[in-house]
Amino acid sequence: MSRPRLLDLFCGAGGAAVGYHRAGFDVVGVDIMPQPHYPFRFVEADALDAVRSWIDGGHWFWEIGEVEAIHASPPCQAYTNMSNRWRGKGGKADRQPDLIGPTRDLLDQTGLPYVIENVPGARSLLHDPVRLIGEMFGLRIHRPRLFETSFPLLAIPAPPRQQDPVAVYGKQDGRRLWTRQDGSELRVASLELAREAMGIPWADWDGCREAIPPVYTEWLGWWLLQQLSNDEDEDDEEGDG
Repeated sequence: MSRPRLLDLFCGAGGAAVGYHRAGFDVVGVDIMPQPHYPFRFVEADALDAVRSWIDGGHWFWEIGEVEAIHASPPCQAYTNMSNRWRGKGGKADRQPDLIGPTRDLLDQTGLPYVIENVPGARSLLHDPVRLIGEMFGLRIHRPRLFETSFPLLAIPAPPRQQDPVAVYGKQDGRRLWTRQDGSELRVASLELAREAMGIPWADWDGCREAIPPVYTEWLGWWLLQQLSNDEDEDDEEGDG
């Protein structure tokens, strides 16, 4: 059986892509920056321009081909805790692009099932998002992320937060992030440990700190496949009618 094709927008190093591939999708990534470590077919382009062209049957339609579902991870810098803290004060936070709304508008135009992912600080801009954390999947990282979906799914109960997570944040400098009550320290992880904890052994440090663990999108991909199957069944019933 051929795999349904999923378009991975703002794809980064490909953490999300690997999860969808494991779930059963053929994945094509799009990012405005070169992604030499991306593990699948990659198109270097502005993600939103590529979708506009795809909708219109233009150049990127022929480059990307037929698509049955879309995942989008708009840049999160506008929604981080730091940006939310400093927004409205005329600084860098006010210059960060807010792409969630424009991304959703385009995805709605495609008529395809989709997922929009972002950080917890973007909750007010996402529609009924599901929150996933590493503890739900037995990972050694916390990595909370929100996922807005155009299709129904059942959320996973959240277990307690782990006490000794692997820290994959900021610069790879091994700095101390905080000291626990017992005197032990949480420090920024090594690249080797970050790759192991995230489940993305091909990625560099920037790829690790910005990526989604593949297990998140493998779980989402299962639900997305159910939606595609339901849509196909409805089309068959209409054809029979």
